[in-house]
Amino acid sequence: MTSIFFGNALTLLATLGNRTPPPPRERGNPDDGLGGMALVRSAVAAIREGPEAVVRAFVKHANEGCTGAENILLFVPVADELHCRQSFGNDVEYAPEMRLRLNDSSALVASAWSARHALFASEERPPMLPTERSGCAVPLMDNKVPIAVLYCGFVQRQPRNVLERRCALAAEIAVPLALACERERDLARSLYDGLTGLLTPRAFRERLARVLADDRNGGRVALWFVDTDRFKEVNDTFGHAVGDRVLQQMAELLRTHAIARTDFVARNGGDEFCAAFVGIPKTLAIERAQDFCDAVRSHDFGIPLRVTASIGVAAYPFDARTAATLLERADRAMYAGKNAGRDRVSFALEGQDSALYR
Repeated sequence: MTSIFFGNALTLLATLGNRTPPPPRERGNPDDGLGGMALVRSAVAAIREGPEAVVRAFVKHANEGCTGAENILLFVPVADELHCRQSFGNDVEYAPEMRLRLNDSSALVASAWSARHALFASEERPPMLPTERSGCAVPLMDNKVPIAVLYCGFVQRQPRNVLERRCALAAEIAVPLALACERERDLARSLYDGLTGLLTPRAFRERLARVLADDRNGGRVALWFVDTDRFKEVNDTFGHAVGDRVLQQMAELLRTHAIARTDFVARNGGDEFCAAFVGIPKTLAIERAQDFCDAVRSHDFGIPLRVTASIGVAAYPFDARTAATLLERADRAMYAGKNAGRDRVSFALEGQDSALYR
């Protein structure tokens, strides 16, 4: 996303993405002028940090003029529900677990989402948290489509004009939040493969280079280069849709053989995958690769064709001292296994040679 410069912030935000700016407020509103503009500027400045930072800018501004204890929750759509993504306040311990059906007319937040305009708490739709006496829910709109709902709840009863001002303030962050979400999606697409959810080749290589440069991993990193055997036959026989499902199942199997907090996996392109294992010896990486190879062979992919994998293993610093060379050595070892009949593990040796594990 290009850099954003400040002049007339409301006009600038309205033109980005052809989005509709918040409606003007009446003169005399305490949040007009410098106060409201300060929130807009803070929210725009937070776009690069992500949606959470945009909401934190609102919370900071809201707290500065707060007359009573306040809870602030952000709800986002997930399938046919609204999930609490962020929570601020003293009474929000269980808020992150809140899930609301989009069509739940008894829930204030869901009703605001459906109505597409701000709603205040009432007897029919009480505040979201049991300690609260007043509340309001504001759908944050992007081109007349809701993307989230911002909820503000008060433990003390608030007059209507206070709630109206809070709603007007909340509406100010709709465009910055939409831009932050857009940027977050763009970033996710550059980091994660759309079909499998694994890292992209570029993201994997960048992370591998960082790990190799980090002395805290004990100086040992092992790499698998995985090829799905006869995948062209799967596509040609059963179609690309079935082939995609096979790749998704391969990716899930690969995830289960990696440790989430330390290891990382990627789709290298087509039917190839890579996995990096941090802080383990090469011998253990080879044994784990054989376990994965066996798991692929025995897995039911839902087609009358046995799917297998050929895996090449190389380790830092024994086989290579750069990320690119490590990938090259593991790739070469993998092809040695394919040439020997597929469905097996091979590993790099000193020099340019490779050896079969079994």
